[in-house]
Amino acid sequence: MVKNEIILAAAVAVVATACAPEIDYRLVPMDGHRAAAQPVTVENQDTALGTFDDDKYVTPSGLSFDEDSPVAEVAEALMEVQPRLVSLKTVVGHSAGEYLNLRTDPDLPLGNLFADALRAYGSELFKVPMDFSVTNFGGIRVPMPKGAVTMEDISSMFPFKNYVCYVKMKGSALTELFEQLAGTKAFQATSGATIRVKDHKLVSALVGGEPIDPNRIYNVATIDFLLDGGDKLNIGALAEDVTLSTVLLKEVMLWYVKGKEAKGEIIEAKADGRVIMED
Repeated sequence: MVKNEIILAAAVAVVATACAPEIDYRLVPMDGHRAAAQPVTVENQDTALGTFDDDKYVTPSGLSFDEDSPVAEVAEALMEVQPRLVSLKTVVGHSAGEYLNLRTDPDLPLGNLFADALRAYGSELFKVPMDFSVTNFGGIRVPMPKGAVTMEDISSMFPFKNYVCYVKMKGSALTELFEQLAGTKAFQATSGATIRVKDHKLVSALVGGEPIDPNRIYNVATIDFLLDGGDKLNIGALAEDVTLSTVLLKEVMLWYVKGKEAKGEIIEAKADGRVIMED
């Protein structure tokens, strides 16, 4: 390509970029409405994926395929596996709203809810009150849906094998942890502390509403992923002692959701100002 052609190509690219329309992205539920398919539930497994009629497979939208066609073979395989998925479709709780996993928000309602659940669960599991808890936003992979919450929702939210652990930490080390968190993009999900950050520097931190005592030992509930480098945190290096468990994060959320359902309570999450990050 000669020089003039290069200049022309660059000019065209600039004009094309300048004239490109703004794109408005929006979330569209994957509910199959365009194909007349339906989400599979315990109640509609026999029809949500279509039916077999004699030697034909009929889709939910009425299209017909021979029983030995690739489409029919896939449908048959999906139908055969559904009985094994019944437990995943079991409703375990109900949520007042859809709570998103926006990892850039340090005061995220879903993160707050789960960090609170982790601190409460840790207190029961390790038989000692947890002063503080921290887990990572990245471990929450999908939103909590509005309305019925199923086992499948919980498994989708927490697909990783992250295990609950108990860390004993001096107040001076806890302050160092807060300073590390302040330097990250979104601080991560926490419970038990009120923290203020400015320009990614720790300004103030209270635990249980009180200033941190540098010599006191604090009980911290967290996950093994954050002990040695996960999300650039090394909580294990700051610890006086670490106790690991075999409890997965999804079991913590399941415990919380089932507990609310047993009491007839709806799950609610909110931002409460526990972490304030200023530019």
